Amino acid sequence: MTQASSFPASRATVRPDRLALYFLVACTLLSTLLVFSNSLPIWLTVAAVAGLLAVFVWRAAVTRAFLPPTAVDWPNLLMLLLLPVGLWASHDPAASWPTIAKVIAGFGLFYGLAGLAGSRWADLLPWLFLAAAALASLAVLVGTRWFTSKLPFVPDQIYAALPSLSSDNPLAGFHPNLAGALMASLFLPALALVLWSRERRLRAAAVAVALLTGLMLFLTQSRGAWAGLGVGLLVAPTLRYRRWWIVVAVVAVVGAAVAAVLGPSLVNNMMLAPVTDETAINTLPGRLELWSRALAILGDAGLTGIGPGLFEPVVMRLYPPFFTGVQGGFFHAHNVYLQSAVDFGIGGVVALVALGLGLGASLITATRRVPDATQAGGRRLSQHSMAIGLFGSLVTMAAHGLVDSSLSPPRGYMLAFVLFGTATALVNHLLRQPAGNA
Repeated sequence: MTQASSFPASRATVRPDRLALYFLVACTLLSTLLVFSNSLPIWLTVAAVAGLLAVFVWRAAVTRAFLPPTAVDWPNLLMLLLLPVGLWASHDPAASWPTIAKVIAGFGLFYGLAGLAGSRWADLLPWLFLAAAALASLAVLVGTRWFTSKLPFVPDQIYAALPSLSSDNPLAGFHPNLAGALMASLFLPALALVLWSRERRLRAAAVAVALLTGLMLFLTQSRGAWAGLGVGLLVAPTLRYRRWWIVVAVVAVVGAAVAAVLGPSLVNNMMLAPVTDETAINTLPGRLELWSRALAILGDAGLTGIGPGLFEPVVMRLYPPFFTGVQGGFFHAHNVYLQSAVDFGIGGVVALVALGLGLGASLITATRRVPDATQAGGRRLSQHSMAIGLFGSLVTMAAHGLVDSSLSPPRGYMLAFVLFGTATALVNHLLRQPAGNA
């Protein structure tokens, strides 16, 4: 299949490469406005939504396809269909609007990136990813509200020396747990390029990015992100080495045995350990309390949810917490699956799980159908390696989502869907290339 075959020649008035670039740039600019909708007048965010719709209509007029084809179209469309339901269930539409806007932004970013497949820009995805990961690491470095009370073996003096933005800067304010989730997801594709790419310059750049993202991940002291990364590191090599499942099985058995022996005492110590108000939410008792409140909400409004972005005010009024304090500050359920259900009902968690499973299956398919890439050199092997790394990122986010909800903040949602869209573009691009293309 040639690059131009994705766009009917009789209707294409723009070259495929230019069309992919224009579509991505327009989607990125308009989606970024939606991510920062809290700081913008409502008319501007409404205009951004209308602009996104116009961009998709323009693409449909050129290509006869409203959406770039992906393996997860129906979960993405289901999320859009759930937005009116969420607004109907919400008792405070103004408070729900930022969540509505971020879902639309994620949709635009996802398909803007997915549209790169089949164009020459997709050949540059490993380089573009490394550049974006380096910029994200620098943003985390200067924009994170660093906590220093989690792990005693990390010296506090390090944080005093770090640069930071002023608190009123709209780019400042990354929570360490959100920063940790982002850095863990960016670390794995960079590491995969370090291990398996044969392009020397790309590999050298990947080494630098892996070191930078790894350092930022360490500084976040996010135990959930570290644990998620561990799961991703364990599972991702199964796409490269067919017998790696033996290692996964051995680690699982050993881990289960250790948990059976030491687990009860560790849980008891964590439940009884004294904590401060600042860290109560980041402890096991705090998480359990928030999860119990989310389950109580689902017992009362599981079909439609309570409306997006309203977990904390509803909990404080109807299901007041005790351990996490009466002043709030927890914002979300600290479990991405529970939070999706609380926001949009059972349909929300169905869409989220289907999206993750569909992306994972497509990455497995791409790496299995092009096994010659593991023997090839150059660009194709780099793309194949990055696909394995992105699969690890997906596993990391799925595991981390059990103990936190990095998709709740708009910037976290945006960055996650950038990764999802990149993975989709890479998958489709790999599957379109001739078998012997290196």
